[in-house]
Amino acid sequence: MIRSDTAKESIAISSTGGNFTKVFDGFFVLRPTLMFPLFTIILAGHHLTANTRLLTTQQWVMLTIGLCAMFGVVYLLNQIRDCKSDKENGKLFFVSDRILSKNQLMIEAGFLIALMPIAFYLAGFISLMLWILAMFLVAGILYNFSPIALQNQPFGGILSGLIGGWLLIRFGSLIAGSSASWMMEAPYVVGFASVALLTCLPDLKGDEAQNKRTFAVVFGAQKTILFGMLGFIITSGWGFFNRDLIIAVPSGIALLPLVWSWLKKNDALAVTANKIGIFGLSIAVGVIYPVYLVIIAVYFVLARLYYSRRFGIKYPSFGS
Repeated sequence: MIRSDTAKESIAISSTGGNFTKVFDGFFVLRPTLMFPLFTIILAGHHLTANTRLLTTQQWVMLTIGLCAMFGVVYLLNQIRDCKSDKENGKLFFVSDRILSKNQLMIEAGFLIALMPIAFYLAGFISLMLWILAMFLVAGILYNFSPIALQNQPFGGILSGLIGGWLLIRFGSLIAGSSASWMMEAPYVVGFASVALLTCLPDLKGDEAQNKRTFAVVFGAQKTILFGMLGFIITSGWGFFNRDLIIAVPSGIALLPLVWSWLKKNDALAVTANKIGIFGLSIAVGVIYPVYLVIIAVYFVLARLYYSRRFGIKYPSFGS
């Protein structure tokens, strides 16, 4: 066993499994759990349009591969950039505990970058490459690296969430051959930015130790929860105004524990409320796209099994 000591706890990392385990390490280092909220927004955007362009199974598969490759590179860059603060927070052990070397990560990133244009070309969306590059630029470069490094500015995370959320939902409509009105897109964009803001909470202590200037570090947990709560109120209210229950109901359900977490100054409950909102929206979108529900269910079982055996933790979960 390899021990990973953090300020809060020790995580047991199984060293058994050899090359087979390394294959799974190479997959889960891409943080596929966090890809689902992104796909959820894209599918929501696809649903908001008139769906004038019906995609074939091959197109959906290749589009998924291309997007997974892009999101994977973004998350690899984020982990390399945040290695020290992740170590402080006792998370993302692949990089912070050097389970995978930087050489391995760079080779994997290079492969994914090469795979992206091939997959999008085979999916028939090479005409959207500028849009795809814009998503990568915002999430992968401007968010992580200087001189802009949006993640290290108090309102940078909110700005990147707003821009990134809009790019995702509009991309979903563009692959359908048309675009939804900004009135229909807006609640999803605000909701996405609110979720992104609240994800700063679990990293607060580690980010503070590394002198980062995230919204949570600069303004504190209570104001972060308050701003996130206001975002959820706008999201749910705007969704009901649009008669769009797909976004209105999940954000409304998550709002209840979020308000309680603010009143009780309970950061952990705010993190759980945030995850409830994400999960609820994914399920609502999955009702429209049933195959998506199957993928979520299969991934959940696989991920819980992997993280339990590899690290001795229960993940994914609704806990903080």
